[in-house]
Amino acid sequence: MTEVKGAINVSWLEPAWFAASAAGVGGASAAVAAFNGVRTLRQARRDSKNRSRPMVTAGLENVPYVRGSQKLVIKNHGPSMARNVRVSFDPPIPDPEPEKARQSVTPFLKRRYAVPIPVMPPGLSLENIYYSGRSVGGQFVNFEPTPDQVVVKISYTDNNGEPYEDEFPLDMMLIRSMTEATSSAAPEAKLKEIATELKRIRELLNKQRQEDHQDTAESTIGEEIMRLMERGDDNEPPKKGELPT
Repeated sequence: MTEVKGAINVSWLEPAWFAASAAGVGGASAAVAAFNGVRTLRQARRDSKNRSRPMVTAGLENVPYVRGSQKLVIKNHGPSMARNVRVSFDPPIPDPEPEKARQSVTPFLKRRYAVPIPVMPPGLSLENIYYSGRSVGGQFVNFEPTPDQVVVKISYTDNNGEPYEDEFPLDMMLIRSMTEATSSAAPEAKLKEIATELKRIRELLNKQRQEDHQDTAESTIGEEIMRLMERGDDNEPPKKGELPT
């Protein structure tokens, strides 16, 4: 009879070991689930806060129908109030030159943001002319003293007093390097064509009115001359020795 050496230990197959292992795995799974739950909850709170917070931005836009001019737009894109809004510029915007001061609009821009804005409701947009292009030698030159490159710094709080602060680097070349094509079928081109035709019609009407007025005046003068001639025939001066009738 052959002796079996090295008997296999099967104690780990006992039910008690399985129960302990299952409890350990269950505890670890519960810990992981709790951690993920807390992280998900925190992320949900952050997302909710970001969706409901005010969002004040700064940007440059073309002024509609005014060639060579751009405006600075400060707008609250968020769904809630922005409070105690402070707007500053780096570098600071200088004052206009004395000979341009009376025509410059930069003082209005500086005056608007010289003090904090108490409240900016959702959707409120504050606009100011930033670049006023004047044609010089076939090119647009800024009449205002505003720099081509500027960083707009905006700080504010929400309804709960939570502070926010953002910086917006702006560059005029980003706007002025824009290219576009206009079709003759575009509404703007059609409106321009209509305006040109209306101007031509008005000129023709004015010319016709002047010619009619001239013809009427000449006709009136001719009729007046004929009446005077007829009156002259009927009212000849009395002959010598005759009493006037």
